[in-house]
Amino acid sequence: MEVKGSCDKRFLKVKETFEENFRRGDEIGAAVTVFYKGKKTVDLWSGYKDKESAILWDESTIVPFFSVTKGLTAICFLLLADRKKINFEEKVSKYWPEFAKNGKENITVRELLEHRAGLHFLDQNLDIEDFWEKPTKVYQALVFQRPSYTPGTKQGYGAQIWGAYAAELFHQITKETAGQFFQREIAKKYKLDLFLGLPDSKMGQVAKLYPVSNIERIVSVFPLIIKGEGPEGRAGRDLFFGNGEVKKAYMNPSLGWKGLEKFNDPILHKHELLWANGIGDARSLAKFYNQFINGKVITSKKMISQKYLKELTKEGQLSYDIVIHKPMAWNLGFLKEELGLFSPNSEAFGHPGMGGSLGFVDPKAGIAIGYVCNKMDYRVRAPKILRICQSIYDSIRF
Repeated sequence: MEVKGSCDKRFLKVKETFEENFRRGDEIGAAVTVFYKGKKTVDLWSGYKDKESAILWDESTIVPFFSVTKGLTAICFLLLADRKKINFEEKVSKYWPEFAKNGKENITVRELLEHRAGLHFLDQNLDIEDFWEKPTKVYQALVFQRPSYTPGTKQGYGAQIWGAYAAELFHQITKETAGQFFQREIAKKYKLDLFLGLPDSKMGQVAKLYPVSNIERIVSVFPLIIKGEGPEGRAGRDLFFGNGEVKKAYMNPSLGWKGLEKFNDPILHKHELLWANGIGDARSLAKFYNQFINGKVITSKKMISQKYLKELTKEGQLSYDIVIHKPMAWNLGFLKEELGLFSPNSEAFGHPGMGGSLGFVDPKAGIAIGYVCNKMDYRVRAPKILRICQSIYDSIRF
């Protein structure tokens, strides 16, 4: 499969690794963009937007990127904080009084955004359609949920419901949705093809997702489950052998019998699901994260103040996450991963997404990366993106 786009000769190893991912069968369609010291040095795409119809991935292809969405949500709160409309150390109930019910009265905005509020799942069963067909049902489920542990004492990744709490809190503060705010204050301002709620005019650009099948997932993960090895094995044990909290974190709201195939539904694309439904291209993700550290080069103004950039780049205190089952940390909604996975530097931050997509920035190295794909890997951290990241750092090292 031909790789199209551009690549600075210093970063040819990135292109070689990108091509190798296709040869390994790890990709159907994908794109990667890298900024280095403010300059776009890699901008590549290849494969199929829709394999069955033989439609090639092109320069304008966009795709859902799951939890990469959480980084786009987090920037909305950072901009509110920069404008003195929110304080991360304040209680959520100051901005959303009904949130205080059932033991949530002392949870801070920081604890909620950093997955330390004990609200990584809901007891009330929901369907994904409830978010646009029965919003009152969703609201009541959020309000009446009780924390599963004393807020601030543990860390549990809210794989899905984090985004529902973030959406309601944002709306309580601003009286508009985070998607509307993001489109006006970020996407249009910086000319990004990134969306939290896709307009009809962009529907034809969306690539088809190819989730891993349940059989393939079970065959791959079962040996790890038996041994209890790795995040996949430990999380798999929870899902198969009855840790209800972890199961609810991943499976509630339900996607129905279609499972992840639901994310190919144009109806779902139109709605804001702030944990998973961001849609865009690699180029825009890389440009978005580049804006954190090189904004003055592009638009004469950085996206956030130095105060919050300093907060995001400080070394995160990694804690064992009771849902993901590995050490992780979040700074104000952005992930701080273990050193050596995406980056060797503690200053790096961003957010990966299920299946393999990634957006992150490393201010120390001067790197910003966006990577999207439509063939979804089953692992917590897909080897194909880890190889891409390694090739980037190898390129600037040698």
